[in-house]
Parts: sequence; C-alpha cells; structure tokens
Amino acid sequence: MSKTATKYARHILVVEDEHLLRDLLARTIESLGFQVTTAANAADAKRAVKTADPDAMLVDIELGPGPTGLDLAEVIARQRPDIGVVFLTNLPDPRFTGKDSKAVLKNQAYIRKSAINSGSELIEAIEAVLKDKVTKDYRHDLASNRPLAQLSQRQLSTLKLVAEGKTNQQIATLRGTSVRAVEAMLTRIFQALGLDPSSSNPRVEAVAMYHNLRAN
Repeated sequence: MSKTATKYARHILVVEDEHLLRDLLARTIESLGFQVTTAANAADAKRAVKTADPDAMLVDIELGPGPTGLDLAEVIARQRPDIGVVFLTNLPDPRFTGKDSKAVLKNQAYIRKSAINSGSELIEAIEAVLKDKVTKDYRHDLASNRPLAQLSQRQLSTLKLVAEGKTNQQIATLRGTSVRAVEAMLTRIFQALGLDPSSSNPRVEAVAMYHNLRAN
C-alpha cells in the first residue's frame, strides 16, 4: 500500500504484521513529511523495495510465520546497503530470535516499542539511519539495563526452551548435554534473574518474566 506525499519527500517502508499498528505508524510518519509504503511481511517488503525504492525501512522483528525482520534486513543489506534500517520491536535484543548481537549492523537502529513515547522519537531514529549517524541512543539492544541482559546467549536459549514447555530431559537431548547439566544451567539462570532456586517454583516465575517482556 502506498501513500502519496510531497513529490520529493523521503520514502519510508514500514514493515509491521499488526494491521492497526502498521497504519498508525504510517500515518504518524507521513504526517511528518515522509512518503510511506507499508508491508505486512518479509515477502511483501521485498516486493515493495523493488517498486517503491525506499530511503529507509522501519521493521518489526516478529513478522509472524516466515522470515523475521532480521532475516529481511540481512537480505536487504546485501542487495541494497544504501537503505537505512530501524528495527522497532518488543524484543530486548536479537538473541531472542536465536541470533547474536552482531545481527544488527552498526549503521542500523534498534528501538523497543515500549521505549517510544512520541512520534518524534521514532523520526529521530529514522533520521539517524538516513544520515548514518546512529548513536547508542538508538541502539536499545546494547543497553546494559535491558531485560535479561545479564543472561548469556546459552542461558537465554535454554530459558526459551523452558518457556516453550520443554522438560529438562528434552532440553538435554536438544542441547546434547546431560539432565544434570541442564539443572545446573537453570539454577544459574534463576540466580541471574534474582530468583531463589529453592523456592516453590522458580521455573514458572522465570517463564513468566520471559513471556511478559516479549508482550510489552
């Protein structure tokens, strides 16, 4: 879907699977003088890049079934490195998708939805990638106080398996370790999260923390 603006306005591609949020973002960005095209998934976005030739993309990471926003940005970075990228997501950092922190390039912005209070903050992030002046202010994935920042990649991936309902035995099989090693890993995870491993059910508390931050 394309929205016309002034003839020489910079063009932003909004990639968001939630219809209402997608339209809200498009209206907000367009009201501030940009031309906007929207896409609901990675496949639509790839087609829009060819037809609309955007200056930058505002991309959610979780796009439903199929490629993620990180997958999309990786392809676009190879094919069209001149297109700026702003990730707008619920996820504290890329590790929640199984990727490492290097999945977000230095000239890309990473903004948590819960940290945005106004459209102007979003426009500032877009301007930063358009001018190749991305600072730590636009990289929420690197903030030391982001949720679960204290967990290592291995710990986070283990917690993800727990949140998916996997038993310790299933996790051990998937990770190629022993059940005892998984139990020790979970104890370290609980301690890192400030939970008492000997309490009634730290596993439930840890899973609740994981799900809550993804929903914010």
